[in-house]
Amino acid sequence: MNTYITLAAQLADLTSIYSTLVQHYLGPVVIIGAAVFSLWFFIKKQPRPLLVSLATALLTAVILYAAPAIMGQQSTLVKNGSEIAKQIN
Repeated sequence: MNTYITLAAQLADLTSIYSTLVQHYLGPVVIIGAAVFSLWFFIKKQPRPLLVSLATALLTAVILYAAPAIMGQQSTLVKNGSEIAKQIN
């Protein structure tokens, strides 16, 4: 019975799964997709869609790679939100 509880506790930690998923799958897909769209717009000589595609790729990459630091349990954003919620209640 105790081994099942330990196994459940290990499975509950999703940070390693998230980091593996982002580093091995989602991150490269974003980079390859941005490169393809940017190259497409560069070949068609359309500067505005090129810049929009690069900005979107940059924003997506920042969200993917910075999400644990921004939304983690020990992050400043979460701590401030919990303090505000405590003050309201």
